[in-house]
Amino acid sequence: MPHSPTQARRVLAGFAFASLGNGLTLPFLYVYMAQVQDLGSSTAGWMFAWMGLVGLAAAPGVGALLDRFGPRAVLIAALIVESVSIGSLGFVDGTVPTMAVLAGVVVGASPLWPGTTTLLAGMVSAEDRERAYGFAFLGLNAGIGVGGLVSAFLIDVARPETFQVLYLCDAVAYLVYAAVLAFLVRSPARAGEDEADNPAGGSWGEVLRDRRAVALVACGVLAVTFGYGQLEAGATAYAVDVAGVPATALGWAFAANAAVIVCGQVILLRLTSRWRRTTALACAVLTWSLAWSVLAAADLMPVAGAIAAVVVGLAIFGLGETLWAPIVTGLANTIAPDHLRGRYNASLGLTLTLGQILGPALAGSLIGSGLGHLWAVVVIGGTLTAGLVLTRLRFLLTAAEDGAPEAETLREPVQVAGD
Repeated sequence: MPHSPTQARRVLAGFAFASLGNGLTLPFLYVYMAQVQDLGSSTAGWMFAWMGLVGLAAAPGVGALLDRFGPRAVLIAALIVESVSIGSLGFVDGTVPTMAVLAGVVVGASPLWPGTTTLLAGMVSAEDRERAYGFAFLGLNAGIGVGGLVSAFLIDVARPETFQVLYLCDAVAYLVYAAVLAFLVRSPARAGEDEADNPAGGSWGEVLRDRRAVALVACGVLAVTFGYGQLEAGATAYAVDVAGVPATALGWAFAANAAVIVCGQVILLRLTSRWRRTTALACAVLTWSLAWSVLAAADLMPVAGAIAAVVVGLAIFGLGETLWAPIVTGLANTIAPDHLRGRYNASLGLTLTLGQILGPALAGSLIGSGLGHLWAVVVIGGTLTAGLVLTRLRFLLTAAEDGAPEAETLREPVQVAGD
């Protein structure tokens, strides 16, 4: 972001570095628990369910803390918790100790995206927020992609110490982001109502009384359940178990997905900058419907064609991702009052958590029961439905909130302390 404040650039750089560390370990968590710790596939699966439940329970508290203490302080504390937890993961043994450490990992990670987006909202002007969120999402995916490639050359299931090294490197990456926030970033000046008028930072009741926020969360859960929630569970299971694609080909598919996001993020945001937000979000979800249609066709092709369909399908899915993450976050921050901004951002994290619990459960029940083709019909129909519902969201928004080109809005630049 060449015209962004220095403080925002530092936040984006720190967040990207933390994502790089996350990429070292994220793709291999299942392998580590199931094979290295020898917990077995079933127990490892329950561990992921446990992480989802902890994330679900943590979301309301995250929003309250962000509004009460500010995103910078919450992020620093969360990054320390995350660093200690992820660094310990390589040295624990047994189901209960692993559950305890994973709970710390989830609690530490829960504020990272909502906290970062809340912090950025106070550092850039309203019209630049979606671009800032786009760069944050780009950094997230680039970091995870590069980290995954590096760790793929380093891990060895027969040598647990290789995983321990990676988890320690991940811990250091989180501490680097914490250090950036502690020493190089200042909290943005508070705008809006005087803090004395909102000593507790507002309440979730205020969020629930906002029909726009409730509708956005409902649309988000629907979209994520049939979209994001299927990416790592349903899509991979369909490709391998139904279409007969070799598991090794999935690496190419996810690489194509990440490449589209990294290369297309800025371009697509620029091309859609004059669109209504609800139109862009609907197009993102409809793009996911197209992606699942291409993926579903893999079962009708020989192996080479099936591999191509899976790779192309996940690449198309990446196009939708480049629109969804920054724009839905931008919309949430547009409708959020300053004293509730943390809760509004945390509610988006809640949609992701719910969708990633419901999505894999749906995929597992259908594909696991031999109903892979029904799964394809359900997720294609679900994303189509979500896209249509999102177009109706505009009737709850003003033209300015929806980003309509014809809207005449007055945006005052936010003054950043020390910048």
